[in-house]
Amino acid sequence: MKLHILLLLIILQSFAKQVFAQKQIAITIDDLPTVSRIMNTDALRAELTDQLLGHLKQHKVQATGYVIGEKLVKDGKIIPAQYGLLRKWLKAGHSLGNHTFGHLGINDISAAAYEADVLGADTLLRGFLHKEGAELKYFRHPYLHRGNTAEKRDSLEMILAKYKYIQAPVTVDNDEYLFAAAFDKAMGSKNQLLADSISKTYVNYMMDYVHYYESQADSLFHRRIPHILLMHANLLNSKALGQLLSRLEADGYQFVTLQKALEDPCYLTEDQYIDKRGISWIHRWAITIGKKGAFFKGEPTVPKFVSDLTQ
Repeated sequence: MKLHILLLLIILQSFAKQVFAQKQIAITIDDLPTVSRIMNTDALRAELTDQLLGHLKQHKVQATGYVIGEKLVKDGKIIPAQYGLLRKWLKAGHSLGNHTFGHLGINDISAAAYEADVLGADTLLRGFLHKEGAELKYFRHPYLHRGNTAEKRDSLEMILAKYKYIQAPVTVDNDEYLFAAAFDKAMGSKNQLLADSISKTYVNYMMDYVHYYESQADSLFHRRIPHILLMHANLLNSKALGQLLSRLEADGYQFVTLQKALEDPCYLTEDQYIDKRGISWIHRWAITIGKKGAFFKGEPTVPKFVSDLTQ
């Protein structure tokens, strides 16, 4: 009897540790070296990069950045300044991954064309990273597309396995790119008041999304899981990332690496979602087990004043 009670206490203690564990989140940043219509010179791109890296350093974040290969070349020639920006990321202790050469989604092209796009970025990155003492192992799907047919999904799996890539999922997906476009427009027209409003609204919006997916993950797994947040190397984040990271810390989040997050068994959950939309892995897993409309209610939306600025 005493043994049974002891075993029960051990099980309950283990469960409690999972349920009440500190919240964790990995920061992942797409479209490196930079993505901004107005930060379009070497000096401005370096400024944007330095500001992003400054926020990450201040909050002791080790992020993973995903590089678009075509941003590293022009007319078939390497752009040294762009590689210089990647060195800044590596020197700051961050890891870099493959985001394809031309940012093409597999839903829109053949499997052969997709493999060529993966390999195009691989060729530009693998040797460079090796020389810098780093490794190329993570892959982020453009548009979070993993195939709109079973055949394309299976082809994608084979392609990434062939080049030994670890797929980088996203649990906290969002429409940050709309805020970024609106912010670029405001800054380009020197409307600082509007830019500040967009930035403040953006941080609140992102926290709403974190809470939305946090609640859904708790419902699916009955415990806390380490989340993976998607954002981009844009002007908006060069200004607002520090505020967002501070809010996450105040909300109880600890920043972890992508590698650490992926150690959680939740990322082995079956994903049978096949559709044209790129969505959060939380929703992929939910759809796979048959969750219906009510489960997905409450998703944050982009305010009209922001979306109007992108027209």
